[in-house]
Amino acid sequence: MILLMYVFLFLLASSSVSLSDAEDTIRPNKVMRENETLISANGVFELGFFQDGGVSGYVFLGIWFKDIANKKPVWVANRDNPLEQFYSTLEIRDDGNLIVMDRRQAPMIINYGTVATSWNTSATLLDTGNLILRQSGEVIWQSFHFPTDTLLPGMRLGWFGLQMNDLQLKRRVLLSWLSPRNPSRGAFTVGTGYKDAKTLAVWKGDAVHMDIGYLERDGFRFIFNNSILSFNLSYTSTSNETYLTLNTNGGYDMSWLVIASSGQLDEYAVYKGEILLVRHDLCDADALRLRAVNSSVCLRDAWQNCKDGDAFVPVNGTMPSSISMNISIIGDFDDCELTCQANCSCAAFAFGESGCQLYYGSGHDLINLSGRGVFHVRTNIAASRKQGGEKRRVAITIVLSSMASVTLAIIVFWCFKRRQKCVSRVNQLGDGEDSGSKGEVKLIGHDAKSIKTDIEFIGEGGNLAWFCINTLEEATGDFDAENKLGEGGFGPVYKGKLPSGQEIAVKRLSKRSAQGVKEFRNEIILISRLQHRNLVKLLGCCIHGEDEYMLVYEYLINRSLDSFIFDESKQILVDWKTRVQIIEGIAQGILYLHKYSRLRIIHRDLKASNILLDGDMNPKISDFGMARIYGENETCAKTTKIAGTYGYMSPEYAMDGHFSEKSDVFSFGIMVLEIISGKRNIAFFQADHSLNLLGYAWKLWKEGRSIEFLDTTLAKASQSCEAAMCVQLGLLCVQERACDRPVMAEVVAMLSNHVDSLPLPKEPAFLT
Repeated sequence: MILLMYVFLFLLASSSVSLSDAEDTIRPNKVMRENETLISANGVFELGFFQDGGVSGYVFLGIWFKDIANKKPVWVANRDNPLEQFYSTLEIRDDGNLIVMDRRQAPMIINYGTVATSWNTSATLLDTGNLILRQSGEVIWQSFHFPTDTLLPGMRLGWFGLQMNDLQLKRRVLLSWLSPRNPSRGAFTVGTGYKDAKTLAVWKGDAVHMDIGYLERDGFRFIFNNSILSFNLSYTSTSNETYLTLNTNGGYDMSWLVIASSGQLDEYAVYKGEILLVRHDLCDADALRLRAVNSSVCLRDAWQNCKDGDAFVPVNGTMPSSISMNISIIGDFDDCELTCQANCSCAAFAFGESGCQLYYGSGHDLINLSGRGVFHVRTNIAASRKQGGEKRRVAITIVLSSMASVTLAIIVFWCFKRRQKCVSRVNQLGDGEDSGSKGEVKLIGHDAKSIKTDIEFIGEGGNLAWFCINTLEEATGDFDAENKLGEGGFGPVYKGKLPSGQEIAVKRLSKRSAQGVKEFRNEIILISRLQHRNLVKLLGCCIHGEDEYMLVYEYLINRSLDSFIFDESKQILVDWKTRVQIIEGIAQGILYLHKYSRLRIIHRDLKASNILLDGDMNPKISDFGMARIYGENETCAKTTKIAGTYGYMSPEYAMDGHFSEKSDVFSFGIMVLEIISGKRNIAFFQADHSLNLLGYAWKLWKEGRSIEFLDTTLAKASQSCEAAMCVQLGLLCVQERACDRPVMAEVVAMLSNHVDSLPLPKEPAFLT
């Protein structure tokens, strides 16, 4: 057995050719492994695999300066999808796309967004640090269009596709690393203003930001005073794009900018072979909050603090110039005031013969100034200036302390009553004739030292979190339409991000939905007790008022299965191995529900849109609102309310209301046929309208032409016997009589090749 394993590994290694030393290009049929690299023509940059430096041992593909000692990558290909150590490879697939893989054999396309349409491609690392993919000699993709945390000369930050629709509009920004050794997405972003590249700003999260530079008539100007002036930013604007480009100034060999994981902006330059570094401190290292340069006070990170100081008051004295900048404004005093007012990090402004001067330093630096002149300070800062004697300050302190005590008492009482109401409301979710058991709620994890009550834990052992409505409103941008991921029978689903940085998906019950509190309760009771890698994870819920019901799930970056297999532009991204992996994962998840979970469960609404995909294209079953708990000795149940999706319902359920494990098997069979064909069951018609997808699959299988049933993007890459097996498996699951269909344990065995041959299927239901 060991000998056979070594032979297999030898054949696998010899099936493709490794790179030779010092190559700058990878071509089809060549594989780059973890111990190999690409080196640009003049040895400036190197591309290869690197580890994140942590205990995880994750592997990433990156580009770094070849002769700089620390080898910190300037570009990372798979920062959100790390690979496993010892098995990572880079190659050009037979369809022309550049992919990385590990032992899981789930290919990830590097040139996502512009897929190749021909096998005649090659990837080259240039001396600029740009990795380009050529097809028939023409560049179709380049890494410079997808920067990570580093801005190299020639890279562009800004907006592209302005004349296109919103789906095609693209914004290029820098995103910091999660930590100095982990290239995953961090907290800080560097980018230009909205659809305008005349300003450059740093964001923390999605809202808090600080402007760090403006376009002047004589060029782009930063608020930094300690720059080594090794670079400049040039501005370009056309009808379709507006962007800033980094250019190295004369005398320096190269310069580049990096947004650090701590929020600092690092300026690097190479001068006569020596590397120079200037660090622009935009952030308080302890609080990780943006602040003005050289200021001792963090930038205000709540917009309401800015709103309270929208007005300005005149102050006599000379405004400090240490952290101020002059900007050219075509207008008058009012325009200067509006410019400062629109930016929360602008503490004061002055307008005179020299134009508009904005101050970005600490508000404390504006107190007790002297000198000639007049400048204008935000009211919340001006109020801090000394305006009276010691008696006035003492009186104000006493009044404010009393008010704070009363307010705190009110808040504590309100929170206590609200928690009681939350317990009562959630306990009601456990009541119901078919709920299986009562859902006892336990509120735990409350810290008496903190008033922060955004998340309260409920459920057995604190498995689920109770989210307050304001937390979800802030996370989703008040349920902004731009964050909407889709909509189902329950209601719309929104993408959000919690203060901790965790991304979530929020499903909100629609007032127009046919589903309601019963389905909401059902999902909480069922999915909170299920733990399986192929089931979506429910993080918590929210009840607000009488009609606001929300469920909070883990966010899965690749969204739903139907968005891939039914989209012509994305079908090519899901190759044969990935589709088989998805089918196997769905089967394992259903088997767990039917046989191995604490509660035997029938899902009743299995369909492609209820299968979510993570970053590795692993499937996760979601939406348990229609699911039913199934007794150990039950073989079939009946309902008078038919709920589900036509096209996936078994005939006995759709016509008579009878459902069982075989109902889920039927839905699974539909999905198998949809996954391998790339066509929807309910939307497939032949030219003569005689057969639907099931009838078409049955016809081709009987005639021995199952290969023709496959998605056209798969036909060349798939073996006919494997295709015929999948079609036959799908047909076995959609047979008209429930007793003829296999159980999920048998399906998993068939997929795992634990059977010598598959049974012959009978004619499927709904043939025409």
